[in-house]
Amino acid sequence: MPNLKPLHASPDDAEQAFYEALENANIEALMDLWSEDDEIVCVHPNGVRLVGHVAVRNGWKALFASGPVNMRRSEVQVMQSGMVSVHSVIEQVIVAHEGGTAVVQVYATNVYFKGPQGWRMVLHHASTTPPEQVATIPGETPKMLH
Repeated sequence: MPNLKPLHASPDDAEQAFYEALENANIEALMDLWSEDDEIVCVHPNGVRLVGHVAVRNGWKALFASGPVNMRRSEVQVMQSGMVSVHSVIEQVIVAHEGGTAVVQVYATNVYFKGPQGWRMVLHHASTTPPEQVATIPGETPKMLH
């Protein structure tokens, strides 16, 4: 029997699964969210543009080598029309640095496309915010910036 990807009935369902996969460092669940098209794109903060399944998978595997991505989301803005949904998110990523723990805010754009297998991600683009957006959190142990 073929290995079928889970069906996501809404872009919000797909986005929730995306962030759960990040928090669990689950590369298989994460890659199951992506469209089967070869033109998928992922850009990590300060990273290169990754195009295609192999490059996107390898990028996430490298990030997961340090463990799960510990984050919270806020200020989600959704623009949806028919077959496409664009989500602009502020990700508050907890990171370790010399001297403790900090929250680094990351601006992220997630784009989902509705196809025969439900809603799938076609783009994740994240960029860091200006340095004054960093706040220290005492007592927390982060993994890494995604």
